[in-house]
Amino acid sequence: MTMPVPQYLKQLSEKLSASSCQVSVAGLEGSAPAYLLSRLAASDASPLIVLTADQESADEITRELRFFSTHPETVLPLPAWDVTPFEAASPHPDIVGERLNALVRLMDGAVRALVLPVASAMQRVIPRDTLGGVCQYLVAGEELERESLVEKLVKLGYSHVPLVEDRGTFSVRGGILDIFPPDRDMPVRIEFFGDLVETMRLFDPVTQRSLEALPELVLLPSREVILSAEVVKELAPRLKRRCDHLGIGADRRRELLDQLQHAIYPPGVDFLQPLFHPGLQTVFDYAGEGAVRVLVDPEAIREAAQRFREELDSAVRRAELRDAITGDPAELYLADDDFERLLLAGRRLEFPRLEIEGEGGEKLRLKCTGNQDLKLDATPEGERVLAPLTEKMVGWIAAGHRVLVPCHQAGQARRLYELLSHYRMPLEHSSDRFEVAAGRPPGRVEIVIGEISRGFRLEEERLVVVAEEEIFGKRVKRRGLSEAKKKQLLTSLAELKPGDHMVHVDFGVALYRGLEHLSLTGLEGDFLLLEYAGGDKLYLPVDRINLVQRYVGAEGIEPRLDKLGGAGWEKAKAKARAEIEEMAAELLKIHAAREVQQGYRYSPADDMYRAFEASFAFEETPDQAAAIDQVIADMESTRPMDRLVCGDVGYGKTEVAMRAAFKATLDGKQVAILVPTTVLAQQHAESFAARFKEYPVRVEMLSRFRTAQQQREILEGVKKGDVDVVIGTHRLLQKDVVFKDLGLLIVDEEQRFGVAHKERLKQFRAVVDILTLTATPIPRTLYMSLMGIRDLSIIDTPPVDRLAIKTFVSRSSDELIREAVLRELRRGGQVFFVHNRVQTIGAMAEELKRIVPEAKIAVGHGQMAEKELEQVMLSFMHGETNLLLCTTIIESGLDIPTANTLIVNRADTFGLAQLYQLRGRVGRSKTRAYAYLLIPGEGSISTDARERLKIIQELTELGAGFRIATHDLEIRGAGDLLGARQSGDIAAVGFELYTELLDEAVRTLKGEELPERVEPEIKLKVPAFIPEEYVRDPNQRLMIYKKLTQPADEAEIDDIKEELADRFGPLPPAALYLIEVMRLRVGLKRLLVKEIELAGNEIALAFHERTPVSPDAITGILRKEKGKYRFTPDFRLYVRVTDSSFDGVLAEARNVLKCLV
Repeated sequence: MTMPVPQYLKQLSEKLSASSCQVSVAGLEGSAPAYLLSRLAASDASPLIVLTADQESADEITRELRFFSTHPETVLPLPAWDVTPFEAASPHPDIVGERLNALVRLMDGAVRALVLPVASAMQRVIPRDTLGGVCQYLVAGEELERESLVEKLVKLGYSHVPLVEDRGTFSVRGGILDIFPPDRDMPVRIEFFGDLVETMRLFDPVTQRSLEALPELVLLPSREVILSAEVVKELAPRLKRRCDHLGIGADRRRELLDQLQHAIYPPGVDFLQPLFHPGLQTVFDYAGEGAVRVLVDPEAIREAAQRFREELDSAVRRAELRDAITGDPAELYLADDDFERLLLAGRRLEFPRLEIEGEGGEKLRLKCTGNQDLKLDATPEGERVLAPLTEKMVGWIAAGHRVLVPCHQAGQARRLYELLSHYRMPLEHSSDRFEVAAGRPPGRVEIVIGEISRGFRLEEERLVVVAEEEIFGKRVKRRGLSEAKKKQLLTSLAELKPGDHMVHVDFGVALYRGLEHLSLTGLEGDFLLLEYAGGDKLYLPVDRINLVQRYVGAEGIEPRLDKLGGAGWEKAKAKARAEIEEMAAELLKIHAAREVQQGYRYSPADDMYRAFEASFAFEETPDQAAAIDQVIADMESTRPMDRLVCGDVGYGKTEVAMRAAFKATLDGKQVAILVPTTVLAQQHAESFAARFKEYPVRVEMLSRFRTAQQQREILEGVKKGDVDVVIGTHRLLQKDVVFKDLGLLIVDEEQRFGVAHKERLKQFRAVVDILTLTATPIPRTLYMSLMGIRDLSIIDTPPVDRLAIKTFVSRSSDELIREAVLRELRRGGQVFFVHNRVQTIGAMAEELKRIVPEAKIAVGHGQMAEKELEQVMLSFMHGETNLLLCTTIIESGLDIPTANTLIVNRADTFGLAQLYQLRGRVGRSKTRAYAYLLIPGEGSISTDARERLKIIQELTELGAGFRIATHDLEIRGAGDLLGARQSGDIAAVGFELYTELLDEAVRTLKGEELPERVEPEIKLKVPAFIPEEYVRDPNQRLMIYKKLTQPADEAEIDDIKEELADRFGPLPPAALYLIEVMRLRVGLKRLLVKEIELAGNEIALAFHERTPVSPDAITGILRKEKGKYRFTPDFRLYVRVTDSSFDGVLAEARNVLKCLV
């Protein structure tokens, strides 16, 4: 059933039918404007251009329009660039992709509603003809010259890379071209046969495997400036005129031109757009004459335009001070009067905040109310939490209204359905789109999936929409972390480069010198060259790559190279193994003792708990949800809980603790939360009080910030049971703190407490549930090894926009510092300025007062008296100061969402992990964060420091570099978790081998039998390798070799063969032989064959003494063909070969294994 067209919509369409008109619609609340626009877009032939004051409002209206629209794919955003005008930074590729996609679709007439903030509307865009002329249309089965397409990709701003993982990149391998267009979620693989586009298919950037076929593709530029030869040629005279006007010398101009001629895009080149493409247009030129301009809150739009103009003027002044080469602002941005003229032109629809009498244009007033009165009000009785809401819903249904409740996620919809099903009213839970659910006859509450935050009640249509946030409170949308960003962090050889350390399981630590192609003893193939102490070399055949691992130890510690064949390595391995076994035995003993203890068993979740759960302001990340489930399961079992939850600051550990605490209070138990510092106690107290304020839970804090009288009152409340949750430092462990009924102890950062406090904690462990939180990352591999002997939960999905931090490495200058600080202060934020020398921090404070007199500066460092430091940190936390000049004390501390600029002085003196953790202090809210790493001048810093800074600068996404940055952190995490002695063992044998030894120790202690393993040596004189011309990048070849040594069965080898054909085209003979050799290797491992060798006209197989091959099988094969087989007492089987070709040798080897199984 479709929704009928109401009278008011007919009236509105009539009023808007004139080619020049202004209609104002008043009285709409919540998401009602978006609902009305979705209905208008479906009936009007021209697109709607929807303007909002800022990006946040634009995002919200885009979500709402997509929810209400019959065709959500026709609602597109045109976001503003996420960089300040004329700064030396380029907009994010995702934003550029969204913008170009919107412009192209607008040209094609495929847009019903385009939503954009003022900052985007005031910026001119690439001319229609230019954009239309460079888009490339590709169709499978049609001819297209491959080389010219590759040249065009470079002009369109795509970067040539070995492996396509990010937007705006491409890669060429023989007849295969991989491209990641900026407007697509998945990259595209194009397979050519000569110049024929044979197939096109989407592929997964993580696995690099093809997904589905793509019949056609419109290839957009990856930037908003196009670098064709003609453009660069015409740019030269224009650039000269502009540089002369700005007073910039010929050297810098030529340097820029030279970069552009070589398709190098310097950061911020996008702001030269008017010089590349004169005659820029506006988005209204793309939309065409009949487009309806929609102003959501016209007053706010005009105020935002005024603010944008001021920011632009100030950005122009800063660029002039920096002597930056910029385009003419008047050609890139609309002047105020031009913007106003464009707003007033043609058909205009306004949604004013206030209806002002006497203003011109047509008016339409609707009866509509918002849902502000619905906010959940938890009552002490708890079980009937939603009663006030459901009474209203029953009333609406009785009055003939359609009632819809959109929830962000299916899980939340199920949760709400369960909660509402306790109240007697008709309910429907479906995944139908809005128009389907709203088209059904009234009479029930419809719970649907939809990402909106505001609802409304529209009397004209008897329609009630209640967003889940209006029941449970605001939710923040987390950016999902794609699987591409969750690759195995530690075992990867993808970034291995010559000069890195490697560990050979049998021979120890060596230097990796590269992948060499050699012919040794008649065998052609690839070998890893390892260099040991004294310059000894080991050439390792790639089929034995399993024996080596990348060395990962602590940052800054250079491991000692082992002597090839020396005894030192075996000693180090034996020592590590003994200490690991001792530690694992200790952990297992504790674990076993707790298994038999009886603790308090908490009751299952009730409505009050479910409502608390639903009111969490974020969508749980998968691993956060898993950690919560594990904690709740622990509490509902009879065994006392002792669980460790690991995750960086801001990753959502606190919510895990809050759910556990709330659950405990529901059963009448008390909760103690122990933190290492007074400042953290204050922060926890504020966040717990805010989260629990709707519920009958009393939260108190015991610390020095409380007077003696307040402390006495709190202690009395704890003793009587009036205080449900008490938060404090080690003060909580003193003897005068007596609980009436303590059920749960939450410990934050246990490793930061002293020995005496830890002993006191041990006494608690026997009687109450304990939940420990730590921000030190712990590697997944270690987590897997310890799972059987320690209750661990890991949260490693980053929070909202956590890694979208713009990072600049710059020479230190007063102008830069002033610009960075003022930019942050202007948007109401705060700044961390890290200066790691206590001796000169006072002088630095004076410098900063001179450079930025506007800032309220506080100074904090570890040598201050504890009380004084606390006051400094608290004043910053509460916004009383806005620039904190400090040492690295902030490295793993506070979570301050308003602090979004970090400046690190002498960044060249910091380790990679330190820089990574420092940078993690900013970027904790939806606001764009900036990190400035200041250096004295590139010539005066070491090569190592330059390398570190380069890595951290590239680390804005959780990509390849993240693996390197977290290595040291994770090793530190392992040390914290396992103890200092273990850190030494990790450094000695390397992390990967350490976790393998730990895994073996745990399994042995648990009585599991460890399977015997061999790494067969294969010497069949078959040329089995990946030719360089087939896979050019040596690291990719390494990864493929590593991958081929992993499979446990032949089906997995076939899968890799398919993958290679998919990614690189048909396999050449040497690669096909490699596949066959690796298929053989699977069988050799299964039968514990240590070595297979072709000697003369015989193949010899050497068996391990524990081989599963039975004597009967050997006897049977010896009888089979007289004289062909012989078996010797040293467990060797010899097979005579009649066909000595490569295929004949492999066939014979395969046949023998088949007979032995």
